[in-house]
Amino acid sequence: MAELNIFHYIPRASIVHCMDGRIKLICMILFTLAAGMAARVFDLAILTSVLLITLISSRLPLRNLFRDIRYFLFLIGMIIVVNSFSVPGTPIKNIPIHSFTWEGLNSGLLYGWRLMLIILLCVILTGSTSISSLKNVIEWFLAPIPFVPEARVAAMFSLTFVLIPLIFDQASEMREAQKARCIDERKNLLKRVKLYLYPLLLHTFMRADEMVLAMESRCYSEVRTKAVFQTNSKDWLLFTLSMLICSMIFFHRF
Repeated sequence: MAELNIFHYIPRASIVHCMDGRIKLICMILFTLAAGMAARVFDLAILTSVLLITLISSRLPLRNLFRDIRYFLFLIGMIIVVNSFSVPGTPIKNIPIHSFTWEGLNSGLLYGWRLMLIILLCVILTGSTSISSLKNVIEWFLAPIPFVPEARVAAMFSLTFVLIPLIFDQASEMREAQKARCIDERKNLLKRVKLYLYPLLLHTFMRADEMVLAMESRCYSEVRTKAVFQTNSKDWLLFTLSMLICSMIFFHRF
């Protein structure tokens, strides 16, 4: 089976895996906001360095993860091209298309950089945190909010985190199977897309139905034992460092 490592929980004995799930989720949200608001190359470089250090310290399989991230390069490339055409400015010489500008290219590269940072954040969070831990953390944060069924919402989030890696695994497996049958060599692009997307969507809905039936057959209930969290000095130290880094970026933004 052509299984991907991206967005999968990979158990390791690292400081990132041992962090309190609540602190880890808050730090990831702060870094996501900082990545979205960073407007300078210096700020993005700082975030990139911090995330790479975090990724290395998490002891995740870096080679496999970066290999799987290549599937997002097409989306990032589309963002760069669209911004290069849509943002007015100084045309780039030696290119026959006059609407291709330096300002648009710069804006597209920054947007693509931000998107790559957010993808790395998702990889770190899902790779170092189990689905059950994420569910308990979300339920803990939603518990004080009135009129919100925290157990039901947390279960929806956990099912989403379960289904997304399965979709990526199925897409990779289908791609390898179609490549073995030379379907990717068809000249008709629309036909290739149809032969790829239709079975992928069909299999996704079938897998969702199987998950629902499995939960019903096991008498799944929202009444469950509450999780107990423990926070130590390392968690607060990492939280403080995250706050300082993100505050510096927010200060430059505003």
